[in-house]
Amino acid sequence: MKKWMMMLSLALLGLLSGCHVEKTAIVCGREWNPALEVVADTASEFEMKDPLIVQFRYGQNFDFAKLKTTFFEGTLANRGPEIWTHEVAVSEKMGVYTLQGKSRRGGLMTARELSRKKEPGSIVIEVSGDGKVLAAKQILLTKNR
Repeated sequence: MKKWMMMLSLALLGLLSGCHVEKTAIVCGREWNPALEVVADTASEFEMKDPLIVQFRYGQNFDFAKLKTTFFEGTLANRGPEIWTHEVAVSEKMGVYTLQGKSRRGGLMTARELSRKKEPGSIVIEVSGDGKVLAAKQILLTKNR
């Protein structure tokens, strides 16, 4: 009887661990793993010269047709004017979208280039689908050391 209960418990634990669904999040980082197509969430503070990669993770397949990423000046509590926006068509086969660019000098775009900010300060990155805000994240751009 104990063996049967233990096997049932292990089977149930295995089923539950396989059902993990990642939460909706915006991940910002300096390091990109092209093999896994994932960015490491390294920080919320970037020097202006640091590479910046923004990845939106939905936790399930997208259930909307267009994904809009908008950069704002300010903080989450006090959002300022829009800096720029990027809209892209997505499909229900996707669940992750990565925003990165090639720098004119080679390599990945820096935080200054991707955010289109000339001076250090706080910015808010907001992602929306079909007009509904899905996630927002505040990052801080600092002077180069």
